[in-house]
Amino acid sequence: MQVTHLVRAVIVAATSTALTGCLVPEKFNASVTVRPDGAFTYKYQGTAVHMLAAMEIKKSGSLSAKAESQLKADAEKAAKAPGVKKLTYQGSGRYEVSVDRDLKVGQRSEVLSIVSLTKSKDGVYTLSASQLKEKERAELMGLGITVDGTVEVTLPANAKVLTQNARSTPGLFSKSYSWKVNGYDAKPAMTFTLN
Repeated sequence: MQVTHLVRAVIVAATSTALTGCLVPEKFNASVTVRPDGAFTYKYQGTAVHMLAAMEIKKSGSLSAKAESQLKADAEKAAKAPGVKKLTYQGSGRYEVSVDRDLKVGQRSEVLSIVSLTKSKDGVYTLSASQLKEKERAELMGLGITVDGTVEVTLPANAKVLTQNARSTPGLFSKSYSWKVNGYDAKPAMTFTLN
């Protein structure tokens, strides 16, 4: 079986769980709003690309009608996942996505989780970006998938920031920490405590 046929078979056999795991953020705004108890609301608004579909398009120039139909059907199933407000297939392996989910520390959104929030035994919260392995990064760059987004984090009044690498911090016009994510090397990160 040729690689192209294998990729096509995988796309056609995709399930809604596989779909959400294969989505790569493209143009987006993501935000985390932390509450005084450490629980938080995660939001993602933007577009995403199906990695396997992008591989097939690079090899063959387009997706088959059957693959397009399957991806659309999978999007309709995946749109029922917790916190998903919108997951609409736009064609050619691309999606319009809106996620709005309340989570506890250590939980992640099943769909397009850009960052995670964890808590150590000594009470320090760590917000960090999802990390790509070098091979995954090289594959995405080879497919021509570009990332262009922002991540904003809003902390409650009882937060004490220990470290952060934000592009902008709270001030007169904004109450959030903000990062520009325009590549696979962007690594939004911060640590804080809640008193």
